[in-house]
Amino acid sequence: MAAQTFDMLTAVIPDGLGGRASFCGFLAEQDVDLTRKHPWLLRLGAAAARLTRRPRVQLLGFELQAERGPQKVVGRTTGLLAPLFGGKLARMVERINAYGRPIAARDDGFVYTLYQPPVPSTRMVNHLSRVLVQGREPARPTTCTLQVTTRCQLDCYHCSAARYKSRERAELSTEEWIGAIRQAERLGVNNIVLTGGEPLLRDDLYDLVAAIDPSRANAAMFTNGLLLTDERVTRLREAGLFSLMVSLDDVRPENHDQLRRIPGGFQKAVDGIKRALDGGLLVGISTYAGPEDVREGRAGEMIEFTREIGAHEITIFDTVPTGKLLPLEHEALLSEADKQQLIDLGHEYNAKDGYPHVITQAFINGPDGAGCFAGYIQFYMTAFGDVNPCDFTPLTFGNIRDDTLQSIWERLLAHPAYCRRSDHCRMQDAEFRRKYIDDIPEDVLLPWPGAEEVREQPHCPQKCGAGHASCAG
Repeated sequence: MAAQTFDMLTAVIPDGLGGRASFCGFLAEQDVDLTRKHPWLLRLGAAAARLTRRPRVQLLGFELQAERGPQKVVGRTTGLLAPLFGGKLARMVERINAYGRPIAARDDGFVYTLYQPPVPSTRMVNHLSRVLVQGREPARPTTCTLQVTTRCQLDCYHCSAARYKSRERAELSTEEWIGAIRQAERLGVNNIVLTGGEPLLRDDLYDLVAAIDPSRANAAMFTNGLLLTDERVTRLREAGLFSLMVSLDDVRPENHDQLRRIPGGFQKAVDGIKRALDGGLLVGISTYAGPEDVREGRAGEMIEFTREIGAHEITIFDTVPTGKLLPLEHEALLSEADKQQLIDLGHEYNAKDGYPHVITQAFINGPDGAGCFAGYIQFYMTAFGDVNPCDFTPLTFGNIRDDTLQSIWERLLAHPAYCRRSDHCRMQDAEFRRKYIDDIPEDVLLPWPGAEEVREQPHCPQKCGAGHASCAG
């Protein structure tokens, strides 16, 4: 594949080489005043212009290439600052190549997971630039899940979004969703996942997909797969959808149909997966595992089925007490031994050629993975604009109709439960649930306010549940 060149930082000297330097490039576009943070850049830019007698001087560039033969990424630095950043880029490339085999190639880059941009790509370099400029503190989100609608054709036994539904509240309009997407991109998100309900029930879904800036973020989607006709697949691809994940609860069709409460649902979902693959989309399967699924080998069966159908990736979520399963007893959750079995299963299959990439929540949200994503690298927004730490946490820290996403994120980070990283899923933590979840009344509209000031905001869900006039839009 062709090498891609990225201008990370270029000094621009106007007025016949005698003016004050300004800067362009990826590093200069991260909402940080580089010259205030690094005053020496002004002197370096001016000196470089005088020495080269050019009004534009590249200080740093990255050249990255995905090589098909050995399936690895190579890179080098260019520009006056190349010696300072060569080692950093080499270490980054080494980590990428150690991640595992790519599952696909897109846009002259390798795809390692459906949840991250291709490597290399403009959106990948945008994210890297933000980390280089701003560091990793305070935490900033890289993924957001947007529940674009609560509407759905199904009534799943385990639906995580069931208690967010409300007839009194107005879902965000097209314009409001596009505004939220823009705010998410400015906050640094590089993976925007559209979910529901069933996203394909929104007529403007293709407009929302197209609104996601491909230079900044992936456009991904979770779906039940029932509405994936050839026409819709084509429209999604043309709108710019990067990947979609189809939910399958069991490899046994009758069990899937029973859990989703729709006869023939399994076969319709499988047909949708095949159409999406034939239509050129990157496709994953989303499933979950309870204790019996692990102990009776059904998680492994689902991985084998994913390979047979030709999907690129499978995500195996833990059974999490949320939504309709919010009152779930601790005994119904995965034990540490169950989680270790899932982790070992993922490692085993990821080492095999010819298999899809396997992601297990047990690993990725555990001590040896990234830990809990909620309020650390992820947030979730309901169809009505409530911002929660993640899909599974029924606590809101504000509404996009009342506040900016930046302000809501800062409020979330100030909360005692989210001011520091957790090395495990909080919603599976008995102490977290005792402090923040167990006292939520059973009959209230969710999400529940996670901060006192949220209770007084016009679009607080509990005000809306009482028929407050502001909740009409």
